[in-house]
This record gives sequence, structure tokens and C-alpha cells, in this order.
Amino acid sequence: MSQKNVMKAARIDIAGIRREQIVNAAVSVIAEQGLQNLSLSEIEKKVGMSRGQLTYYFKAKEDILVAVFDRLLVLLFKEHGGAPNMCVEDHPLFKLAWPEFLGVLLRQLFCHPPRHPEFHALQYTFLSQISHRADFRERLASLYERWRSDGSVHLARDFAKAPPARNVSPRALATLTQAIIHGLVVQTAVDGDAFDREEVIELALDMMRNYLWPNDRPGNHHAVLSAKKTRNRTNKKNGAGPRGARPSQNGVKHE
Repeated sequence: MSQKNVMKAARIDIAGIRREQIVNAAVSVIAEQGLQNLSLSEIEKKVGMSRGQLTYYFKAKEDILVAVFDRLLVLLFKEHGGAPNMCVEDHPLFKLAWPEFLGVLLRQLFCHPPRHPEFHALQYTFLSQISHRADFRERLASLYERWRSDGSVHLARDFAKAPPARNVSPRALATLTQAIIHGLVVQTAVDGDAFDREEVIELALDMMRNYLWPNDRPGNHHAVLSAKKTRNRTNKKNGAGPRGARPSQNGVKHE
């Protein structure tokens, strides 16, 4: 490799390192002070760069937010046993029947403190600016389509094993499920005591099971048993009381 190419590679590597440092600093500021207090000045202080250095790598704060969104998304996938580019069939939870998987997902979302509440705050920020930030809209559209597509594959697998009683497409049901989850997330973000979470989760699962596999249909028995096993395991792990008891909200922060 010529000296010119070596120098060029070094410059690219340095640029990557600097961008990484800036993103790390932004994530730290958001975690410590909240998204509302993120500013170029705070990032400069955290990373030890001048404004000129900062804007050389990121033209505006919004560009940093996109990079932070991508970083947090990778972390969330890893913490749930996956990766952004992983096929849904390879995910550990894909082996579960849809009602059981949905029960696990809902309890992770609503019965435990969020690991990265700043990610939810970023979603709301992006949603509020999608009319004039195409990159914000594209990031959310890609993420939501990933969720819909993965849900469709999961449901199609279950429908092939146990045909549902209703003539519904996997994609339509995955889309509706996503809408329900988003609606509940917004409600709990506004008011953490808006509803009894375990009761609402049980209601959602019961409606889903009975819509797809009523008591007289094949597949329902497996779905019901799967949901009961999931609930029992969750209750034992969390020291929860009997069915219907409200889980403690102490220490749960929703943003």
C-alpha cells in the first residue's frame, strides 16, 4: 500500500473514532440528563471537542440523534438475543407459539423497568418531526416494517401448524398487534398507573387466543398451556402474587 493510501486509511479510521466518541458522549448526556437537555454544548463538554470539530463530523444535533438511534437499536437487539440483521427464524423466541411469545414480549415491556428509556424518548422526538426530517421518518418506517415483517413470519409459521378459525392474514394481525403495543406504551409513558398491566396483558392474550383458536379448534390447547407456563414462570421469577394482582410500579420509570 502506498504512503498516500496509508494516510487516507488513517484519516478514515480517525474520522470513525471521532464519530464514535461523539455518539458515545451524546448517549451519556441523554442517560444522565435526559433527551431534553441534549445540546451541542453538552456534547462538546463531554467529548472534549470544539464546536468546529463537532460540526465537522455531524452538521447538526439532529444528525447526532440519528446516530444515537442506530446505536441504541443495536444494543436493544443484542439484549434481547438478536441483531438488526438477524433472520427472525434464528431468534430464540421464534420457537415459541405466537401467544406465548406475545406474553413474554408484553411482560418485558410493561412489567420491568425499561433498559433504555431514552430510546422511547427518541421515538417520540422522531415522530414529532417526521414532516420535515426524512431521515427520522425513514428510520422509524424501517424499524416498524421490521417488526411487522418478523411478526408476519412468526404468525405464518403458527398458522401452518394450526390453521386459525378466522380468515386473517399474518401481516394484518402483526400490524394490529404492533398498534396495540404502541398504544399501551404511549399510555404508560403518560401515566404509569393508567391501568393494571397484568390484567391488560391477560386480556390481550385471551382475545388473541380466542380470536385465532377458540376452545373447539385445534391448536388452542397448546396456546393456552403455553400462555399459562409463561405466566407461571414470570410470576415465580418476579415473586408476583396470584393472577390479577397488580405488579409493583416502584422504581419503574417510563419516558
